[in-house]
Amino acid sequence: MDEDDTELVQLKKEHLRLQETYAGLEKRLRDCEDSVRSKTRFLEDLSLELRTPINGVLGMLQLARTTPSPEERQEYLEMAQVSAATLQSLVNDLLEFSALDSGRLPLVEKLFDLRAEFAPLLRNFKSQSQWKSLEFSYQIDDALPLRLIGDAARIKQILVNLLNNAFAYTKKGFISATVGPWRGQTSGRDAPATTPRQDRCLLHVTVKDSGIGIAPKRQADLFEPFAIGAHPLEKQYTGGAGLGLAVCKRLVRMMHGDIWLESREGHGSTFHFTVECGLADQSVATDAPKTTAAPDVQPRNLKILLAEDEPVNRIFTVRVLQKCGFTVLTAVDGKEALQLLGREPVDIVLMDIQMPRLNGLDATRAIRAGQVPGLNPAIPIVALTAFAMESDKIRGIEAGMDEYLTKPFEAPMLMEAIQRVMS
Repeated sequence: MDEDDTELVQLKKEHLRLQETYAGLEKRLRDCEDSVRSKTRFLEDLSLELRTPINGVLGMLQLARTTPSPEERQEYLEMAQVSAATLQSLVNDLLEFSALDSGRLPLVEKLFDLRAEFAPLLRNFKSQSQWKSLEFSYQIDDALPLRLIGDAARIKQILVNLLNNAFAYTKKGFISATVGPWRGQTSGRDAPATTPRQDRCLLHVTVKDSGIGIAPKRQADLFEPFAIGAHPLEKQYTGGAGLGLAVCKRLVRMMHGDIWLESREGHGSTFHFTVECGLADQSVATDAPKTTAAPDVQPRNLKILLAEDEPVNRIFTVRVLQKCGFTVLTAVDGKEALQLLGREPVDIVLMDIQMPRLNGLDATRAIRAGQVPGLNPAIPIVALTAFAMESDKIRGIEAGMDEYLTKPFEAPMLMEAIQRVMS
């Protein structure tokens, strides 16, 4: 082979390499363009879903301000509260979806009583069905162990999401829920072939309804963000922003399970999910520990320090506490809170976390370390914060907070938290 032939072979190899590089770059460009389009669509959908409840809140408040009728004003305020609750649910889903995508949402596995966790939740949905043209039934399989090890709160979160969707998309007929062991048999085309790891079991939960059903073309991306089973311009039923199922999918995957559905348009849907749980020692007594009734919190002579930098939140919390008969002192940051605690005797501290000069976590650590002269380091401290992730709560508890209440909260929730720490 002469020099020209050798050079030609090298050129051909280089040409092939360049072709492969070009094809790879083309694919990466297409992927980037698809990602940009997906993000644009995501933001467009998010804007729609946020603006709808915001418009409900602002619109109802405008009507409430201009009506002279107390009864009509109350009706508008109640409708504004419904829209605000929808907005809160969407924000919660967004936060959890973001935390799951970035791996910042840890599971908290612990021993739990299966029936004690699930039965009250399911009874609550049965009570809701009595106000609708629906029959709701549920069953917890006796074949399941009484006690398991897992993140009961996250499992319930998935179940609540599926039940809420069923109630939203089923106007009449029935809804049923079953909790049982995975037996490896289902009529679903996409049923997983899952085998639990050693010393663990697979929990199988189903939610079945006689609602509107889901068309086959919508089912493929139903567990993707904002896939709500219908085009936004064609939506006939309101049932959430469409992030809930995406969150559910990520949660079940974290718990080594799967989620899928069986549905026919116009003939209802059945959603299934499995999660892996640890097996507890069933030989240990399973009776729930006896509890004594907590004494009522007495407002008289109870002084509370509220550390909150945001004016509207501060006014709201102060008014709630004063209406309940408490004496309230306020601080606009952690540094002022410590100064007040060094001068004024108080019974409990309500502490925001994100504050200027000194944040709530550092202020709590200073209190627990005995750095405030004359103050009992064990004084009850309740977090009132917008940091709503489980990891945030863990940081708050590690800093020394006794209770962790996330914003937005309602007055009864605050009273219950005060009740617990004062008992």
